[in-house]
Amino acid sequence: MQIADQKEYHPLIEAFIQVAPLFQQLSNDDTTIGIYDTEKLIINFPAKEFQLNVKPGDPLVEGDIITNAIRENRPMVSPVPPELFGIHLIARAIPLRDEQGNVIGGVGIGASIDRAQKLSEISQNLSSVVDDVTDTITDMAQSITELAENITRVSEKATDVSDSAEMIEKVSNVVKEIADQSNLLGLNAAIESARAGESGRGFSVVADEIRKMANNSKDQVNEIQTITGDIRQVIDTLNRYIQEVNVESDSQSAAIEELSATMQEINANVHTLATLAKENITFEN
Repeated sequence: MQIADQKEYHPLIEAFIQVAPLFQQLSNDDTTIGIYDTEKLIINFPAKEFQLNVKPGDPLVEGDIITNAIRENRPMVSPVPPELFGIHLIARAIPLRDEQGNVIGGVGIGASIDRAQKLSEISQNLSSVVDDVTDTITDMAQSITELAENITRVSEKATDVSDSAEMIEKVSNVVKEIADQSNLLGLNAAIESARAGESGRGFSVVADEIRKMANNSKDQVNEIQTITGDIRQVIDTLNRYIQEVNVESDSQSAAIEELSATMQEINANVHTLATLAKENITFEN
């Protein structure tokens, strides 16, 4: 590795020259390390994926982070725009001091945070997706609740119709009894008119009409009872289906509730991940 000149430097600077490549091996990040005296770059250890286009002997540049750290005698950190080297970087610099506290140089490190930046973007996108899914699940749960309420109302109406059909059936039974009695009355009237002979012929006609009316009423009652029986059978089938839907609805509600709790937990973890990823690309001096 080329050094700016062959003169002896302070032991602290020499130690950093020896340790810098070892530090690169220990770090998970792709880093470039520059070691400076108070005037120039002594040596640069390049990164694997990017180059700073510097060489030993280059003078300190005004406004550069290492220059400011040496001049102001304090550690500094700053982001490096990706337009410069094609990737996201964090630049850190510290001054080096001798035994008397005098600044003798500095060390600058440029670390790639491209993966952290991508992780931050992915986690934020994932967080947005999870939020959307959570909202969708909430809407589904609301829809299932409304469906269950509607099914309950339908069941109540079906019960009302069943009760009405039962009432119609009771009324038709009464009508049937009246028809039977009317038929019997008509039969008796026919017998009496026959006994009366010629004088009872008109009464016989009335008796026949009463019996016809009774028989017609009885036939109509039978039809009504058949219809009400069909209605009750349909309602019984409907109620059975409603009960099955209620059971399935309860099962779906429980599944949605469990899924919602899981998504909330995932959402919390994603937000934590997004926060951690954001902290990795936050720059503070």
